[in-house]
Amino acid sequence: MDENVQVPNARTIGLTFGLYAGAISTAVFLIASFLGYNPFGGGLNYVGTVASIVLLVFAHKKFKDSGDGFMSYGQGMGIGFWFTVASALLAIVVMYVYINYVDYSPLQLMLDEQTAKMEEAGSDENAIETAGQWTKKLFWVFAVIGALIGGMVIALIVTIFTQKKNPEPFA
Repeated sequence: MDENVQVPNARTIGLTFGLYAGAISTAVFLIASFLGYNPFGGGLNYVGTVASIVLLVFAHKKFKDSGDGFMSYGQGMGIGFWFTVASALLAIVVMYVYINYVDYSPLQLMLDEQTAKMEEAGSDENAIETAGQWTKKLFWVFAVIGALIGGMVIALIVTIFTQKKNPEPFA
């Protein structure tokens, strides 16, 4: 084994690429909001998901390229964890500030679409009103939990394909 090989820092790589993913998610959110689309549903959300997958693959590649060429599953998940934390934190903070201090209409659009779907399903007015109230109360809690769980699921799956075990781990 070459003694001059530097061990890459999984946290730094994960945070760096996570910030890129958060910036893309934020841009998609803002574009959808400016165009009057629901930024919390629909096809535009897939842009952020695909970007996250691609960027996580690049983060894993950078880790392997900057080290000895190997990455264990645990190291890949470590990168995925920091990636998820950075991207979720950036995107959700920007969304929170935008919705609460700049323009509430993206969240209202989502609530209106939810109400319309419940009306089509034949829900009574009381159930629709209760659902709207609870959605407003718990939206940010579920946004954070959903982003973290979704990001870690992506990391679990991507890492399966990008890991490269060292055949001589104790050499």
